[in-house]
Amino acid sequence: MSLMSSMALALSGTIINVAVPDIMGAFGVGQDLVQWMATAFFAAMTVGLLVSSWAISAFGQRQVFVGMMVFFFFGSIVGGTAQEFNVIIFARAIQGFAAGIILPLTQLAMYRVFGPNRRGTANGLFGISFVLGPGIGPWVGGMAIDAFNWRFVFYVALPIAVVTAILGSFILPRREGSGPLPRFDILGFALLSITLIASLSGLSNGQRLGWASDTVVMLLALGFFTAVMFVIWEWYCEERLLDVRRFKSRQFFAANILSFLFGVGLFGSLYLAPIYVQLVQSYTPTRAGLVLVPAGLILGIAMPLMGRIGDRVPAYIPIILGSAGFAWSNYALGNVDANTAFWTFAIIIMIGRATHSATFPPLMAAGLSGIPTREIPSANGTINFTRQLGGAFGINLLAIFLEQRIAFFSDALAASQLATNSVTTEFLYKTQKLLAQSELPEAIQQHTSILYLGRIISAQANMLAFRETFILFAIVSLSGVFFALLLISPKK
Repeated sequence: MSLMSSMALALSGTIINVAVPDIMGAFGVGQDLVQWMATAFFAAMTVGLLVSSWAISAFGQRQVFVGMMVFFFFGSIVGGTAQEFNVIIFARAIQGFAAGIILPLTQLAMYRVFGPNRRGTANGLFGISFVLGPGIGPWVGGMAIDAFNWRFVFYVALPIAVVTAILGSFILPRREGSGPLPRFDILGFALLSITLIASLSGLSNGQRLGWASDTVVMLLALGFFTAVMFVIWEWYCEERLLDVRRFKSRQFFAANILSFLFGVGLFGSLYLAPIYVQLVQSYTPTRAGLVLVPAGLILGIAMPLMGRIGDRVPAYIPIILGSAGFAWSNYALGNVDANTAFWTFAIIIMIGRATHSATFPPLMAAGLSGIPTREIPSANGTINFTRQLGGAFGINLLAIFLEQRIAFFSDALAASQLATNSVTTEFLYKTQKLLAQSELPEAIQQHTSILYLGRIISAQANMLAFRETFILFAIVSLSGVFFALLLISPKK
């Protein structure tokens, strides 16, 4: 039940990615706005991860699980029937908040089954859900789009949600004990929510409104101010959402930085790849999702194995190897083009996912080592929080960088299309000659050939921008090697 529910929720996080081109066309939005479908899910999920521990203590596992599954069901229906783009963002936030509360609950259940000495194995099995689920999500979403339309990506996970909610109402325990509800850190919740909304909104509007505009500056300043206030409040508050004092531990700090980078790499690449193959290589939604399936299957197989290895070797070794392998994969993707074969693309992603799977189980085990048993749920929630936070900011910054580079390459390529450019004039001449065979009027031939040239320039600009974005991902992934070294225990 735990794996089924967590896989369904994790699948919902990325299933929308393959629908990005269709939704951009349906609502007339660009990359700066459409990325909110993914960002809203992961941002709301980060908040839900911190609320989860309090909710379980206050209401019990059974009530929380069933209630949040109902909440997830409601968000899916709202998204599938939405007539405005803002409603889709709202629905994705509902789905993400429910997923954030449920996922730590399922992981806690696995810890109780495997015991403290096999947490690496438990992390590996749990990793199947949030890695295999996101990996096959775009493929399932692509089939739903090709068979019906983009709205059905909201309905795919509903049968699993209903079944697991029914099972959870019988299997999971009720609240232990009785008495008053534990205190809830409502101020911390408000500060964190404002931080995420203001920061992500400021970043996403910077390209459209200008980075020096009053609105963007105000949003970014508000996000920074509330972030500082959140840290100060959580340092002194007794009933806190996030125990920031744990970050005084070098090992716990390094594990959370690595978890943040893991989220940036995993969810950012899952967002980028299906959009790339649709916009640049003209794949159908199903084919675009299918290119990620082999990598998802490899990752699902490798994650439990890496969990066992993580129980036997120092954590920094597999993390260094995994970060370097994932960086190579992204660098290789930065050298593909519109003619790259399907299996070449799929194999590069498979290698990256297989090596990336080496990082998560050991970093979880390293981050939780030395943590008292009663504090494990809270510490575990912190590491999950930083991973999803990395996903939210990674996708947001990814869309900003991608849009900037597309605009740059579009302007640069368009500026070179002059009458003195022999390649351009020859291309227009050959295009008009082909159109003349259809006996079109000469004016229409010229107009159509220019439009076709514009499409070629747009496709080339997209390809170059995506390639640079993949290389940026490689640099970010490689930085994980440095933080992995901080996990080395000092010699006595």
